[in-house]
Amino acid sequence: MYYTFASSESLSIVDIIGDDAVQVVNNLCTAPLQSLAESAGLEAFITEVRGRTVGHGCLFQLADRLRFIGAGGQAQRLVAHIDRYIIREDARPEDRSQDLTGLLLPHEDALVALSDASPTPADPPQLASRSLGDAAADAGSDSGAVAYQVPWLNSPAWLVLGPPATIAQLGKRFAPMLVSGGIEDFHPARIQAGFPWFGVDLDESNLPQEADRDAQAISFTKGCYLGQETVARLDALGQVQKKLVRWQLQGRGELPAPGTELVAGEKTVGKITSITAGRDAAIVLAMTRRSHFDVGSRAEAAGMQAVVTE
Repeated sequence: MYYTFASSESLSIVDIIGDDAVQVVNNLCTAPLQSLAESAGLEAFITEVRGRTVGHGCLFQLADRLRFIGAGGQAQRLVAHIDRYIIREDARPEDRSQDLTGLLLPHEDALVALSDASPTPADPPQLASRSLGDAAADAGSDSGAVAYQVPWLNSPAWLVLGPPATIAQLGKRFAPMLVSGGIEDFHPARIQAGFPWFGVDLDESNLPQEADRDAQAISFTKGCYLGQETVARLDALGQVQKKLVRWQLQGRGELPAPGTELVAGEKTVGKITSITAGRDAAIVLAMTRRSHFDVGSRAEAAGMQAVVTE
């Protein structure tokens, strides 16, 4: 199956253009952007002065711009936030969410079918981007499709972005080989992978470490950035008081809705943010209290038994 992201509600795409784009955004996020080579990317949290999360996604260094790609609904807020911290620097944020649509390819073989050469995997946590052969223009151009490696699924996944007409044509090429799905089909797959979606599993009230993506998205050695003091203090203390945890849920009946509390004894120990049916048990992402971080921790939700799996 491949997944179509056809609207700004599905994806947020923000370009930061100018000679100082990397410098500006590096001062606002948890990833070491100044180490990025062209066509490389990193997962990152963009933070505010108190260390809370303004946005979460992937940042790619293209030929003539820095590009943010993440969950829908973030773009306007990110543009305003970045613009606020541009004084004399040569940088300009632009919301491109309305201009570009995407196909998410969950198998690398599908990308190879479009490209002139097999993509070279990047060492985690770095990601890669690449233009798709003769049919695509250089990275950063809007006349062709560009593929971006994203950490959203269990398998190596590539998001192909381009103008709607280009993406529609690419979709037709996959029609004989793969089943198509939309954003509603994507969410069960990313829940199975344990990947948090901004606006669903976390929002502006959360600190970066509460998403449990420290190894993938937070550098504790890059130096100063907005909110870095709070993030570093939490790291020094050893643990946050709540974070996103993956649970399995077993029992009969209708699955509980997001927002349902996880209860152990008489105490609320978490709240479900995402849920999907699995083969043997439902998979749940829940913002969970520190007492139940460990694998094997147990609770109940709407009469069903829940256990922390990883």
